[in-house]
Amino acid sequence: MGRELRDIEPFYGWLELYSHEEDEKSPFYGVEHNMFYYDRSINHIPAHPLWDDFGSESLLVKILYVNYQDGYAIIELFGEWNDLFDNDYKLLAENCLTYLIDHGVNKFILICENVFHIYLERDDYYEALQEELADGWICTLRLREEVKKEMVDYHISPYFYWSDLLDEITWRKLKPFQLFAMVNSRIYKALG
Repeated sequence: MGRELRDIEPFYGWLELYSHEEDEKSPFYGVEHNMFYYDRSINHIPAHPLWDDFGSESLLVKILYVNYQDGYAIIELFGEWNDLFDNDYKLLAENCLTYLIDHGVNKFILICENVFHIYLERDDYYEALQEELADGWICTLRLREEVKKEMVDYHISPYFYWSDLLDEITWRKLKPFQLFAMVNSRIYKALG
């Protein structure tokens, strides 16, 4: 991978706009991060302490921004997406996304550039979560090609939106509302 897992930090450029530790509606409300103790890990390998644990052995998360009025969240993922052994998507849905859905969020942008591998097993929770979203959607940005291929091969891809045009966005240079506007307009053009 080049860098140690513990050196890969979640994006922190929007901290002045949103902190999920201070958001009472967030599943990570009140979570403390000890910068001197590596208590988060991916498959027992220490990861940077600013990532959040949602119950998976192999995948960590960081809610970067939520706008409840417009109903969207931007979430960064880190590690290996493993449905085969850990049911990561089910855990992500139950321990993170559903909390936000219960407060009116139905559009999710998942930043996946630090998802290194994906191990899938087709299950009904992909469809169940999609039904919970009603007229919402889940968009993935920056999926690795091998991850996209696995999603297509396992017939998971219909539950997510991605495009090469969106992957080219330099999202770190944008404000959250700008990124959402770009993704939202692209999705509605594609659906439209």
